[in-house]
Amino acid sequence: MNDIFFSLSIGMLVLMAVAIPLARQRIKPNRFYGVRTALTLRDNTAWYRANRLFGKVMLLCGAGFFLFSALLGNWRENADNAMTSIVLFLLAVSVPVVCALVNESREKRGS
Repeated sequence: MNDIFFSLSIGMLVLMAVAIPLARQRIKPNRFYGVRTALTLRDNTAWYRANRLFGKVMLLCGAGFFLFSALLGNWRENADNAMTSIVLFLLAVSVPVVCALVNESREKRGS
């Protein structure tokens, strides 16, 4: 198995495991874990909504990382797709953050 893909896969699995309690709304508002912004720390409803969205999108992006890696063959030992694996990982990590920021922007305009 490709070493870079293996390392990124471990990181993605950890991020997906961390996202599960957020998606299931099991994490109470705190200053250490979750989508922590001024709005989410001030409003419990915004906290749970933002973290549920972040968790679900992170799980979907993680699944997408593994799906596209399998389709592109990034896992193969002789695959020379290190940059593709890195880009897929960065997208899988960035998209949930962008979604959370867009969601907060919408909530600020709505209130």
